Amino acid sequence: MNTPAHVLLAVAMAGKPDARGRNTALVAGALFPDITMFFMVGWERWVNGMSLDAIFRDAYFSAFWQEVFAVNNSAPVFALMLVVGIALRADWLWAFGLAALAHALLDLPLHNDDGHPHFWPFTDWIYSSPISYWDPDHYGVQAGWVEAGISMVLAVILLRRFIGIPARLAIVAGLAIELMFSVGGHFIYGEG
Repeated sequence: MNTPAHVLLAVAMAGKPDARGRNTALVAGALFPDITMFFMVGWERWVNGMSLDAIFRDAYFSAFWQEVFAVNNSAPVFALMLVVGIALRADWLWAFGLAALAHALLDLPLHNDDGHPHFWPFTDWIYSSPISYWDPDHYGVQAGWVEAGISMVLAVILLRRFIGIPARLAIVAGLAIELMFSVGGHFIYGEG
């Protein structure tokens, strides 16, 4: 799934209008599995001048990047955060753990040859799904349309739940970014 869809889902799962700390933790947890990739891609592209093709062909699969992804996408670590947060009644901790765990578990069946070791530190095994959330050779176009539809439903749920203008603007912006990635990219590259 694209990152904005993870955020919409996390806030739809447990967000509340009167729970700013929880909502922030949900957004942070949904972003966490992808955040280092954004920084690493940005560094390689804008500081080191590497092409996007080289980044996603070479750097992405390097041992260092894969070690970072293992930590950032660890379902056991996020499950532990969720359980400890519930036990301690730490709203921010369980919300972060829930959102990050949902992100990791939903990414698991949607990565073909670019997945992560979601069960680190217990194993470095990476599931290779027949479905990719982005790759047209592995149902990426269809997955993009499904993701777009789910994201629109989540946005409607959130727009009904959150009535404040800033929250609604954030929801609409998140949906717009999601649609740009999940559907728009396929049209840009002639796969739609």
